[in-house]
Amino acid sequence: MATFIGAISGTPKKIKSIEVWGKKWFQKSYGNTYHKVRVYVNDELIGTSPISYGYGDSFFQSAEEVLKKHGYLKRKDPMTPLWKYCKDRGIQFKGYAIEVKTEKELKAF
Repeated sequence: MATFIGAISGTPKKIKSIEVWGKKWFQKSYGNTYHKVRVYVNDELIGTSPISYGYGDSFFQSAEEVLKKHGYLKRKDPMTPLWKYCKDRGIQFKGYAIEVKTEKELKAF
């Protein structure tokens, strides 16, 4: 099944792959976790998220916001995980986040 997206230029492109690269930082003093993501569509960086609060896999939600902001994601069921959304449409999906030790490292990402 072909999945087409509205590109910023207005020309539809077929989504072949989505990659989410994330970094997480644990703030020991208050016990909070923050993250930031870079999102790639078809091996092209389409955007990054601001530093956001959230632990576990919440960085995928930030990635979805980047995809929506740039017109790459329009879906009716936001409860379906991004990896499943991609799998059901034949889109290759990769997603991961690494932990960094300092806030400075997170900001530099």
